[in-house]
Amino acid sequence: MDVNVSELLTSLQSSGFRDIAGSRASAQIPFSRSLVNRLVAQALRGTSTPVREVDVRPHDGDEFDVVLTLSWPFVPPLKMAVSVAQQPQFPASPVLVFRWSLLGAVGALASRVIASLDRLPAGIRLDGDRLLVDIPVTAGHGPAETLWPLVKKLELHTIDERVVLDVALEIPA
Repeated sequence: MDVNVSELLTSLQSSGFRDIAGSRASAQIPFSRSLVNRLVAQALRGTSTPVREVDVRPHDGDEFDVVLTLSWPFVPPLKMAVSVAQQPQFPASPVLVFRWSLLGAVGALASRVIASLDRLPAGIRLDGDRLLVDIPVTAGHGPAETLWPLVKKLELHTIDERVVLDVALEIPA
C-alpha cells in the first residue's frame, strides 16, 4: 500500500481532523543546541533588529545562556542568563514567559540594547526583565496554524545542550 503522508495530512486538516476525532497524542521532543540556533537564525532573517547572531546554550533546569552579537561597531557580544518564568496555558494563554538578566560588566550598554529591541519579530515583546513569546503568533501562518486549536499542552524545558518540547494534542470527539 503506497500512502502519501503529505496528502493524508492535507486531507485530515481540510476535514478539521473529524476522521480521527477523539485522538490524543503527547510527545517530548528534544532539540539539539545546533538546531535551536538554526531556528533562531532563521527567525531573525529579514528583521530589522540590531541582533546579528544569537547563540542559545541550554542548561539543566529550564535555564540557558544566550549570547547576542549585535551589528553595532565596537560592541562586544552580550551574554544573558535566561530562565523559563511561566509556561503557556493552552488555549487560554499561549504565551511563554522568560526572565532574563545580563551577565558581565555591560551596565550602561544594557539600556541601549533594550531600547533597540522594540523591533522584535511579531509575537515577541519585552516587558522589563521578561520576554513574552506568543507561540501561535511567532509560529506564523502555515501548516501548524490548523493545529493550535488542538494543543492542550506545550511546554519548553531544558536539559544540558538540549531544549525539550513537551506537547499534548487532543482532537475533540
